[in-house]
Formats: sequence, structure tokens, C-alpha cells
Amino acid sequence: MQPVSVAGLSQAERDRIVVTAVADGQGNEHPVTHFGDPVWDLTVEAQVTNKRLPEFHIAWPTDVAQDLVNDTKAVLYCALRRGRIDGRPWSASAVASTGRETVPLLRYLSHQGLRNFSEVRALHLSDYLVPLRGKIKPSTLRRRLDVVDMVWGFPDEVLYPLTQHPWAGSTLHHVCHYDNNGVREPAGRAARTPVIPRSVQRILFAHCEGRLDEAQELFQMRDAGRLGPTSRELTAIRDAVLYVLQICSGMRNSETIGVCGGCWRTEVRQGVAFHWVRTKEIKTRQGWVDFLVPPQALRALEILQRYAQPLQQRLAEEALWLEKLLRLEATESSRLGNGMNVAEAVQRLNYVREIGQCLFLNVSGVRSDHRDSGGRIDVMKSDACIAQLKALARAAGTDWELTNQQCRRTFAYNVANSRLGRMGLVFLKWQLKHASLSLTQLYASNPCQDQTLYRELEGEQALARVELMEGWLQPDALLSGGAGKKLMQTRATPVANLADLLQHAAEVIDIRSTGHAWCLSGTRGCHGQGVYDPSMCSSCSQAVIDRDQADTWQLIHLDNLRLAAITDCGPSVAQKAERAIKRSAQVLEDLGVPLPSQQQAQHYQAQAGDVR
Repeated sequence: MQPVSVAGLSQAERDRIVVTAVADGQGNEHPVTHFGDPVWDLTVEAQVTNKRLPEFHIAWPTDVAQDLVNDTKAVLYCALRRGRIDGRPWSASAVASTGRETVPLLRYLSHQGLRNFSEVRALHLSDYLVPLRGKIKPSTLRRRLDVVDMVWGFPDEVLYPLTQHPWAGSTLHHVCHYDNNGVREPAGRAARTPVIPRSVQRILFAHCEGRLDEAQELFQMRDAGRLGPTSRELTAIRDAVLYVLQICSGMRNSETIGVCGGCWRTEVRQGVAFHWVRTKEIKTRQGWVDFLVPPQALRALEILQRYAQPLQQRLAEEALWLEKLLRLEATESSRLGNGMNVAEAVQRLNYVREIGQCLFLNVSGVRSDHRDSGGRIDVMKSDACIAQLKALARAAGTDWELTNQQCRRTFAYNVANSRLGRMGLVFLKWQLKHASLSLTQLYASNPCQDQTLYRELEGEQALARVELMEGWLQPDALLSGGAGKKLMQTRATPVANLADLLQHAAEVIDIRSTGHAWCLSGTRGCHGQGVYDPSMCSSCSQAVIDRDQADTWQLIHLDNLRLAAITDCGPSVAQKAERAIKRSAQVLEDLGVPLPSQQQAQHYQAQAGDVR
């Protein structure tokens, strides 16, 4: 039984709820964790494979008032099944991390003599929180207190709900100082992850190329039985591919580890070869995604595929062995030949099938497999990747403390400083699979940037925004675009203090110029496509078009007329031209500007012909 709510259930009924279960090949479900268990195992809910098993376990404390633990379990169960209070889904990793981080808070409350959350007051939480500010990161502090926020937000799910607001009317975001001391991002922030210096990049890349050049000879030695499949010489090849792929693609560690055999391809478009690697993106839930990579990355992956072949074969043999065990020995209470119970064996079998084609493989010493050799094949975990990258840097002759995230940050910085320039940010946002362009700007920022200068520039930007919006709010100002029309409607509502409103709006609203419109979009909208297709801005809810852009829209209208005059490109081009003409004409009408005259059109056509 896995209800989405525990409201109205007694504690005894809650303890019988199945928190996690695993399904075998016949569709039979085997419970892994019950609500009342002293340890929750959320591994089967995990979507990433690059984290260690203990990171998905919550060991509930025994030295804490049981009612505090039970209600903490209740809200975390609801978060796992239904998501956070604001409706956003919550991963098993986030739930497990929050559960572990909450234990110190529960111990503190219990030591204060509090038996349940109904006895907790805002003063208790303030006394706990204040000494920790500055000692631990705001993100860690928030995870420790997240459960209290959920107890307040899910009062029907707990047996002892809070009786007063836990933050005295404020928000958890604010009390944890999670707003970066009031400084807006990204100008007020500096990326904490360093960019790998160019001199170090050259050393590392040359070292990795050397390892890859040796691969063919080493594989022949392995196939002849003179090298073990996980010998240091061969794992050095794997680690070289790990660095090359991450520095050439900007993938997160979870995306890199998810790369499987044959997941790359080359396409030729207009004589240009594009190389793609396909993997699964978890963090922003985009699913299967493509990364653009240079040809060196594909060569490295082809070498890695040869490295992984004997390890993949061992996984396939383990899967057959587990299937046989489950078929011949399995009963719900029995221990199988390898010491696992049925649920553990099914869970391992499903996992082996999931990672069977992965390339970044190693031997884990957690448990033995069918060979009874004291270890079994697994994908590399995040901490193992960091350790191996540090070892690679030392082997290359540098003392740089290399990490996965540094490769991602360095890739972003290199692209932003390439010939693409700032236009590369649109590509970077897509390549790095970011939810917002502001985060991409932070990744691409100069590590030596002057924060004081950035704040001064931001102040000037805010002043410019105030002047721009003040013009928009004039009663006789004609505007177009979705946001522009809304502004014209809101101008009829009197405002007590226009100056304060404009100043606040300038601080919280990003206004970007596309050359033909003002874009107010943060993470929503067209994600930059309106820069190349002006007609998208004409009805966009995040666009404002004012009279200063009228001349540009007259030229856009003339361009649309030229497009419509082309008759040999098929009906789709004709339909697009017709839509674009209607949109540009509507913008000019909204702004009170006449359509271009026939003489202007002829003159424009002649100039365009001369340029061509």
C-alpha cells in the first residue's frame, strides 16, 4: 500500500505503509522499506546512478522523541509521493538528504524537552538557527529546517501540527539568509568553482592524449591475459576519457556517467560535421538530451567502449545468475545463495540491467557478485570520479585539485571567450541544460571580475530601467507586444508612489533589448529565439515594443514583404511570410506608425539588391 496521503491514519496504520518497493520481471512487487522501519532505503526511487547507496538511506535517530520522528517521516513521505508544498517534484536524493540533515535539529528539539511539533515555537527555532548562521552554508541550513516548513505546510499529514508560524511571519528562504545578503544575481555573485588555468589544461589534455594513444597496445595485452580488465593501466585510460568528455562537453557528472555504448553520432549539415553524444539529463528533468562535442570526444568514447566490454560482459553474466537464483530459490522470507533476500536480489537485477551498457565502470567492494571475488561491477560514483581526476592530475605532473564541476565551469568559460563571444551564452544555456540564462552567465563569468564594478554597473542599469519604464507609463505612450498592451491597461490604475514602484520594478525585472523589442523574460518565453525571429515578439507576453523601435519594425515589415515575394520555396515559406506580415503590420498599427510607402519599399528593394 502506497497512499499519496497519510491524513487520518493512525500511527500503527502508517507504520505498515510501504515507502519503497521493487518489481520483478513478472510484475510482482517486493517491499524494501516500510514507514515504521528504523532505516529508510530510497535507492529504488533514485534516478541517478553516480551516487553511493548510503546517500539514499535515512537512519532515524533513537535518542529523539518518537512523535518528532514519526511526523518527520510523514512529511517526507508526502514530499516523496506528492512533491514539495509548492508542488515541485522532489527527488529521492533530495528527500534522503533532507532526512539526514534534519537529525541534528530533531536532537536539539528533543534535548529542549519538546516531545512533538505542537510544542515547538518560533523562539525554539530561532535559538537553534542564529548560532549556525555563518558557520554552515545557507543551503545546508535550509535542508536542516525544511522539515519544519513542511510540517507547517502539511498540517493534515502530521499527528502533532505546529500551532504557530515557525518563522514568525517570515520565510525559511529569508531566515536562512539564502538571498545572498540581498545582492541580486548574477552581478552580485562570483562563481565559487574555479576555472582551470590554461597552462594546467594543456598539461592535462596532453597527458590524456598520451593515455589514449597507448590504449590499443594495452587492450591487446588485456585480451591476451597479461593485464586484468581493471588494472591501473586500463583505469587510467577510463579516467583520461572522463576528463576529455567533461572538458569538451560541459556535462554534469551524472550525465557523463550515464553515457552508454553507441550513444554518439555524426551528422553533416551543409558540409559541416556535427558530433553529438546522447545521455540522460536528471537535474532539470529534460530526459534524453544531446550534447555537441568535438571529434576528440568521439574518439575517446570509442576507446572507452573497448575498455568497458569485458566489464559489460560480467554484468550480463551476473544478470543471468540472479535470474537463475530468483527462479530456483526465491521465497519471500528466504535468503538466496549470495546472502541477499528476494527484494535485494530483484533490486540488484534491475540495477544491473539499467547499467548494463554504461561505459564508466569499475569494481565496487560493497558486495560480491556471481564470481564471489569480493566485489561487483558498478558505475563510477561521484566521489570516485573526483578521486580519480585528482589522481590523473598528479600523474600528469600538476598539483591542481581537479574536480568534475571545474571541467563544466571551464567549458563554459572557454565557450564564452571564444569567437562566439556573448552570443555563445544562448548555446551555452542549451548545452549546459540550465533552467535560466542568469546561471549560464554565472558559469561563463570571468573569475577575476571586479564585484564592486559590477555593482556600479548594475546600479546604472537599474537607473536606465527606471527611465525606460517611466516613459512606458506616460498616458500617451503607444506600446505593442503582449507585455506592452498589459502595461497600457494597468496605466488606468492610480499609483500612490510611482517612484517607489519604478525603483522596485527596476530591481526585480530584467529588461533586455533584442534590437526590435524589450524582453522581460527571465526563465520563461522563447529562450532567445525571438532574437532571430522578430515576429515572435509581436504577441509575446514578455515583450514590450515602443515608438523608439518603430523604424526597426518598418524595416522588418519590408523584409517580410520581400520574403512573401519569393514564390519557389513552397507553401510553408509562403504561410510563414503571410503570418509575419500580419504581425509586423499589427505592431506598426499599435504604435500609430504608417506602413512603409510604395516608394520606401522600392528604395529598400533596390538597396537590398545592391548589397546582394
